[in-house]
Amino acid sequence: LSGGAVLAAVTSSARPATGFTSRPLGAMRYIAAASPGFVRQHFAQGVDAAALARAPSLVFSNKDELQIRWVHRLCGCHVELPRHTLPSSQAFVVAAVAGMGWGLHPQSLIADQLQQGTLVPLLPNTAPDTQPNSRFQAPLDVPLYGQHARANSALLDGLSQAVRAAARATLV
Repeated sequence: LSGGAVLAAVTSSARPATGFTSRPLGAMRYIAAASPGFVRQHFAQGVDAAALARAPSLVFSNKDELQIRWVHRLCGCHVELPRHTLPSSQAFVVAAVAGMGWGLHPQSLIADQLQQGTLVPLLPNTAPDTQPNSRFQAPLDVPLYGQHARANSALLDGLSQAVRAAARATLV
């Protein structure tokens, strides 16, 4: 956006680039999930800081901090995560199903795998005799914003309306 290569984009930044308008669209819901076998192998004693520090995580790129944010919210501290980098949404899901690691996936992308049981959500360690952390919610909702150039353009206005309609249908 700031380099002028595009006239519109969906971003997680609320602050508009210079010369752009930003509007909230909703939030993409991410679910921390892994294969059942991975969960048995790495989280048999529960999902906590010690287990997360040993279990391989999946990240999309070097800039992907979703897993770190989720773990910090769960544990209340920074945990250094071992990780595999997979810059493909589909490869990310395939790797999780294959037991390569755990990661945060858009809920809409893994709905079938969750229903089939090939992926299961990671939840905090909530043994029957303990109370779960009341601050913690398993999903991670990431607010998204539609940004477009302020130029008067029927094409950009139409595109922005279509993006907002799609967002209303799919985002929380």
